[in-house]
Amino acid sequence: MTWKHDVADVHLLSALAAALPLLLAAQSIEEQEWHLDALDVYTAQAQARGDGVIVAVIDSGVDAQHPDLAGQVLPGAGFGRSKGTDGTTDTDGHGTGMAGIIAATGRGGGALGIAPSAKILPIASADEKEQFGLDVVADSIRWAADHGAKVVNMSLGFSSSMTPTLVKAVNYAIEKDVVLVAATGNEGKEVSAPANINGVIAVAGTNKAGKPWASSNVGADTVLAAPAEGIVTIAPESVYASGYAEMDGTSAASAIVTGVAALVRARHPQMPAKDVVNALIRTATDLAEPGRDATTGFGMVNPVGALTAQLPAVERNPLLPAPAPSTTQPTPTLAAQRPAQQPVDVKARLPFVAAVAGGTAVMTGLLIALPAIRSRRPKPVVSERDTPPTPW
Repeated sequence: MTWKHDVADVHLLSALAAALPLLLAAQSIEEQEWHLDALDVYTAQAQARGDGVIVAVIDSGVDAQHPDLAGQVLPGAGFGRSKGTDGTTDTDGHGTGMAGIIAATGRGGGALGIAPSAKILPIASADEKEQFGLDVVADSIRWAADHGAKVVNMSLGFSSSMTPTLVKAVNYAIEKDVVLVAATGNEGKEVSAPANINGVIAVAGTNKAGKPWASSNVGADTVLAAPAEGIVTIAPESVYASGYAEMDGTSAASAIVTGVAALVRARHPQMPAKDVVNALIRTATDLAEPGRDATTGFGMVNPVGALTAQLPAVERNPLLPAPAPSTTQPTPTLAAQRPAQQPVDVKARLPFVAAVAGGTAVMTGLLIALPAIRSRRPKPVVSERDTPPTPW
């Protein structure tokens, strides 16, 4: 069983395409990253920069030689046809772009990530034909949880599909105190898996005006929103000679939220993952009707709010359903009874799966994997220190 990326070109008006190289040449790469100002990232970085946090990027690999990631990329792993590699090369560019959004250092006028002091743990899960074994992603999640990742970014998805193996891998990582973030998808349909699995932060996209991005997958599983339009990031020079690219898609939005989660974990190193998730959703800036909605979830991710909020600890990941009540009668004792467990703040949906206590899930049958999505193919961006490649 395999899945394939749905790759689409980003369309530009011909006049804009002609003027873009001249306009961008006057700006540094960092100045082109409009989402940094939109989310007040610089204020957040005055409090935390991601030190001590390992972020796994499950994708096409990460180019460890890119100057904006120098010293930030750890040896990782490869699965599927990438087995035997350490994840530190990337012939596609997508994984490198996500790593840049999360942790690019901004040195020498290059790109700046949300958490520039975080370490990237690259997990290559794609081959040259962009075909992925469905179980490869599940294996990648487990490997990340077992090798020190505190946050996992999954800018990928299976359209409305999941399997017991994938669900169990998500539950395993949650039990290992990992924050899981995934893109909702770019087809304008329902939220894809693994974003629609309970406990995962499903990130939809917004445009430069702070409105829902038109192509974003949305639905009741949406948890947060983040910028997904015109996001400038890094790329392997083997893909784009400038070393930079601009992309649209919920892949970028997912990476932004992942970076914010890394900031929170750095600022509060003793805070469990469940409370990190709670801080992210409780401090989000509402964009639609009050509370959670299908298009933007709890709202726009708020880096400063998430870092500074003083919230009581929660019993469990607020995106998990309440534990199933016990069907066995307790043996009467003289000991004082514990108060009944209070319902969790949020009860997220998990299609086709009945969640039970302990963070495990049971599924019957095997669902067919449908075509997967990821961020729309990036277009090249002008760098001050490089000659721009020919637009395509």
